[in-house]
Amino acid sequence: MMHSIIEVLTAILPVIGMIAVGVFLKKTQWISRKGIDDIKFLVSRIMLTVAVFHALATAEYNSKIAVLVFVLLIVELLTFGCGFLIRPLFLEDRAKYVPFLMSLYEGGMVAYPLFSNLCGADALSKIALLDISGLLFGFSIWMGMLQQQEKGERMSPKALVLSALHTPTFIGAVLGVTFGVSGIMKWFLAQPVSSIYLGCEHLVVAPLNAMILLAVGYDIDLHFDRIREVLKPVICRLLIQSCAIAVCVFVISRLYKGDLEFIMAEVIYMSVPTTFSMQTYIKNPEGCSYVSTTNSVYMIITIIVYAICAFFYKNGL
Repeated sequence: MMHSIIEVLTAILPVIGMIAVGVFLKKTQWISRKGIDDIKFLVSRIMLTVAVFHALATAEYNSKIAVLVFVLLIVELLTFGCGFLIRPLFLEDRAKYVPFLMSLYEGGMVAYPLFSNLCGADALSKIALLDISGLLFGFSIWMGMLQQQEKGERMSPKALVLSALHTPTFIGAVLGVTFGVSGIMKWFLAQPVSSIYLGCEHLVVAPLNAMILLAVGYDIDLHFDRIREVLKPVICRLLIQSCAIAVCVFVISRLYKGDLEFIMAEVIYMSVPTTFSMQTYIKNPEGCSYVSTTNSVYMIITIIVYAICAFFYKNGL
């Protein structure tokens, strides 16, 4: 029993600790906003891109993956649609953000490091495969409608494609899937020279979890005067995503019987806030603060769910 408790705490406390360090660094200003932005640039442009590419390039592809991506894409659309249905519950100046807060997931900056910390970097391909649907939905309907809402103009398919092609993580994902499906990566890894690539990949990706969690802690933005206001979207997202998780757990348990890691990947992935990049598209400072506080409060739920997943995973339940 004591050994089990120690294993669970080993999975949870480092995560909470690094987030706490990020919060501390923000409070003390030992690292400036520019410094943390530089860290996030390095993480998102290089380290995360390499991690996503390697995870998808080394993943096993079959008909089950196609079914899973399709189901998750439908789930993304349904959760987005639910956001429109519940808009009457919110004030008019907040209601327009609700559909975007109810759907999409912050995979790279939250789900990836949490899952990797729990199940190991070797299992990262499982959550990366789940994120394929998020990338497809995020760089099409979700981003297109958000841009249209904030700029008052329709975003063309060409503009969406160009936006995606300027995102290193998306490029890494496309190349990873290409190398994985074609078998190029499998062939390459069988060559003696692959040890050089694997050494470089490990060196680049090794500090990823710590740096991301530090940046997440730094970005936590709790405006205490807004917490009561954001409880409604937080609760709504929790209820909607709980239903979505139940559906996806059912599908995964049928496709991958006995694969606890895949279930952990799905639960953690769908328990994170919406993408943090949403704030960068919102022009209204009040709206930006509303979204930022909502995501920050939802991170509390994410950590609780992660702790529950750690308990089940470490005990093999």
